[in-house]
Amino acid sequence: MKTLTIVRHAKSDWGNDGIDDMLRPLSERGYSDARIISTQVQKKIQTPDYWITSPAIRAYSTALIFASAFKVDVEKMIINKKIYATSIKNLKQIVNSIPDNYNNAILFGHNPELTNFFNEISDAYADNIPTCGTMYLTSGVKKWKDFLSEPLKNDFYLYPKEFKQ
Repeated sequence: MKTLTIVRHAKSDWGNDGIDDMLRPLSERGYSDARIISTQVQKKIQTPDYWITSPAIRAYSTALIFASAFKVDVEKMIINKKIYATSIKNLKQIVNSIPDNYNNAILFGHNPELTNFFNEISDAYADNIPTCGTMYLTSGVKKWKDFLSEPLKNDFYLYPKEFKQ
């Protein structure tokens, strides 16, 4: 069985209009939301054994917070430039190229690409994955090249507002 956790980066800080988009950091709310969601996800799933993230600071920072919750060595995280400002086709290629010796992958990226990707590959529908929204998809396949061959079962969908009072 293969699993893919998709995480949209947490809320970014728009306080500095002049900053390059790749360098945009998380906001305070983003840090808080990422801690909340990573803790919830850590309670629900086996520790991902393959970590891949966009190089954008907000996505990478979200991945680091999740890695901390899972107590994963950040040195094992793969930064893939193709996740930033990408297409569904590129995201499919990234997933299909995960080595088969890994069973539980986690991918950190951006909208609208992640929402479009999720809607194309899943048995569920999301109007818009909110910041730090997290989807967990499963398939009974043995090879990643087969992972996207049929609609995937969306086992859960978590987002920050559901854990706030």
